[in-house]
Amino acid sequence: MDFDKAVAELDALVATLEREGDERALLLLQLVDAIHRPALDLIARGELDHPIARALLAMYDLAEPDERTQVEEALDEVRPYIHSHAGDVELLEVEDGVVHVRLTGSCVGCAGSAMTLRRGIEEALRAGYPGFRELVADEAEPPPQLLQIDSLRRPVFVDAGAAPDGLRAVDVDGVRVLLVNIDGEVYAFRNECALDGRPLDGGRLANNVLVCPWHNCAYEARTGKRVDDSAEPGLAVVPVALQGDSVQVAVNVA
Repeated sequence: MDFDKAVAELDALVATLEREGDERALLLLQLVDAIHRPALDLIARGELDHPIARALLAMYDLAEPDERTQVEEALDEVRPYIHSHAGDVELLEVEDGVVHVRLTGSCVGCAGSAMTLRRGIEEALRAGYPGFRELVADEAEPPPQLLQIDSLRRPVFVDAGAAPDGLRAVDVDGVRVLLVNIDGEVYAFRNECALDGRPLDGGRLANNVLVCPWHNCAYEARTGKRVDDSAEPGLAVVPVALQGDSVQVAVNVA
């Protein structure tokens, strides 16, 4: 509906409501005016950073989120992958495009932490935070009383052969693993469709989406999350690292 037609129909509707005395509808219009008028006044004066102006712009998806919000939303995309390593990432500071984070949990001192950062967190930041320039990561020291418990959860990486050209299924310590190569970066999952456990290596990889050969359900090939039905479970992520030309996976925490 174009602007002039919308204004004409709104005027006609207001006149009808006033004639019929519909108090609730008139109150609704008054509330809309009370929200919009001060916000539009601020916007007209160029005060776009005022909370009231930003609130109205956000209602119509016109306000750019601040840097910290952009970074947190980007990290939320990769947190499920890091959680699968029994770790987590905490945002410390964002300054001039430099993002400072802290790795916690079994990511501390883990051989795969550097790979997780480079392939996971940096990739998510480049996609979700336009101002991203650099990632600076600190590792938290685990409390002394948790050292023994944490060591039981720390991934133990085992050789899984060379990087695949696309998809390749391997058996590591009796566990079926699917290796996925996307633009030279290798990801690993349990080779089991989340619906019934059937193997996925006969599936296809298209636009970073892994399609199950049995049910045609689609998984994001970097995180394992379902992309065709967010309510359904995703794939079990297997921690992965590169050692020279070979791929290392840790099935003990997958």
